[in-house]
Amino acid sequence: MSTAPTHEADVVIVGAGISGLIAARTVLAAGLTPVVLEADDRVGGRILTQDALPGLPVELGAQWIGDTHHRMFALAAELGVPTYPQYDDGETSYDLAGSGVLRQSEFHRRFAGELAELEKVFRLLDELAAEVPPEAPWLAPAAAEWDSVTAGAWYDGQGLSPVARTLLEICTVGILAVPTVEVSFLHLLFTIQTCGVTSELFAESEGGAQTTRFVGGTGEIPRRLADLVAEHLVLQAPVQLIEHGADQVTVTCRGGLVARGRRVIVTLSPTLAGRIMYDPPLPGVRDQLTQRLPNASAMKAFFIYDEPFWRADGLNGQLISDVGPARMSNDTCLPGDDHGVILLFLEGEQARTYGRLPHDERRAALTAELVRHFGDKAARPECYVDGEWADRQWTRGCYNANCGPLVWTTFGQALAAPIGAIHWAGTDTATQWSAYMEGAVEAGERAARAVIAELTA
Repeated sequence: MSTAPTHEADVVIVGAGISGLIAARTVLAAGLTPVVLEADDRVGGRILTQDALPGLPVELGAQWIGDTHHRMFALAAELGVPTYPQYDDGETSYDLAGSGVLRQSEFHRRFAGELAELEKVFRLLDELAAEVPPEAPWLAPAAAEWDSVTAGAWYDGQGLSPVARTLLEICTVGILAVPTVEVSFLHLLFTIQTCGVTSELFAESEGGAQTTRFVGGTGEIPRRLADLVAEHLVLQAPVQLIEHGADQVTVTCRGGLVARGRRVIVTLSPTLAGRIMYDPPLPGVRDQLTQRLPNASAMKAFFIYDEPFWRADGLNGQLISDVGPARMSNDTCLPGDDHGVILLFLEGEQARTYGRLPHDERRAALTAELVRHFGDKAARPECYVDGEWADRQWTRGCYNANCGPLVWTTFGQALAAPIGAIHWAGTDTATQWSAYMEGAVEAGERAARAVIAELTA
């Protein structure tokens, strides 16, 4: 006979990422009792801060917030987590479509016409995205047309030069973390709409979406949120079964732990939510949706040096390249610390390919890329750290899930719609800054408010 504990609550919350922790705090503030069930041995989900060297944290997961991430700025202030601006002084290093390694000023001078082409495409994307209702993309006037083609096919139809088309691909994959041929054009427009305009996403310097960092690391946010709901948090409790009726739920975890409540909020990514068993089974449209929303692929690699030597050369630590392995990089030095830190991004196909290589082989390939852009000093780091998200048991992929062709128009209405006592949260269900921490906060608050309204009516 099982001796695992049973937790009684008003609201059972599955997942202790930002969305789940925000939902728990909101429920608790309304005078209701939550219990948060987290499969991992830590909180944070796709936020993961760890020390590369003593006192030098790096972010293997979410790292930045942007200028219009008002919920996250307010949350950081409330939790007492200071912020500071992302370093951006100096020139970016380019190597695109056979250009060879060029500094930003030379690249912009040589390819001014190609960059003007790209700007026209951005403005057109803004105009089209403005027609997409973020809460119901399938209702856009041209939804059927846009959802029947991939973003990559639409890009190919714009008559762009190789440099402009390559740069557009790199910028988009940096956001979606999958090749553009895997994403519907409607989904791309939805993403732009939820984030404002393309200037919030596609800026070469990581732009409006990535302007600000957290003192002590992003992990301070979920850690401090967890402290506020610590009595209601259970770690290492992977949910296997959700039994649900009109006004009650029973959630069973591996090992026999059971939580009972009147509502459940599932904050996992759609594909992971689809791996839970439900009794009675969920409607087929919901299951078909989750079969079509795979988590994307991304990894980050950090090179730590004794100093940020590239700054003395007038460089900002950023590269944009189609040579690879990484397509982009960033200076992620910490204020008040003498070390130089360069972060390399591998997203989409690069993450899938290089994430499967032996560690030393991957490091050697990335080192060679840094040397091409920043010189021989880049070959001698003090420390190297990387991390790929697809191999992590409780995430199985990175920061977003993308709709391929015909997913939004055929199945999209099932993404966030409650099913009886089951509500859905997580950043993928957000209508503002979906796939970002800002979206995770919005989704957690939305689901919690809906549950509170039902239980206090």
